[in-house]
Amino acid sequence: MQTKVKTHTLGKLKIYITPSERVKRAAPTAWQKLFPKTAYIHIVEDARKEGILNASVYATQLGYTNKGKIAAFRAEGDHSKLTMCVELVDYREKLEAFFLRHQEQLRGKVVIYKEVEYW
Repeated sequence: MQTKVKTHTLGKLKIYITPSERVKRAAPTAWQKLFPKTAYIHIVEDARKEGILNASVYATQLGYTNKGKIAAFRAEGDHSKLTMCVELVDYREKLEAFFLRHQEQLRGKVVIYKEVEYW
């Protein structure tokens, strides 16, 4: 019987973004101009393609990011400016590489890295 939990050190990358933010493309197709991809969905899809261990998106009820205006959830309101958190979990090296590949898209966003234990 094991008496101690095995742990591994991983990292957690938190990216604060709004649902209204779209992917900016250098030369978008007509289809991409008409239907631009939501940035947080693009981040999660890319994380999956790049083999990141875990990706989650958390909605908030009230908050702001990057010293912007406070946005709140209201039943009949516009939620496009409400802050969301995209959280990625993996080894630090993989998260750093992901960040560097997406640094243009993440420019000006609040991005936080924290070391965590994985059980």
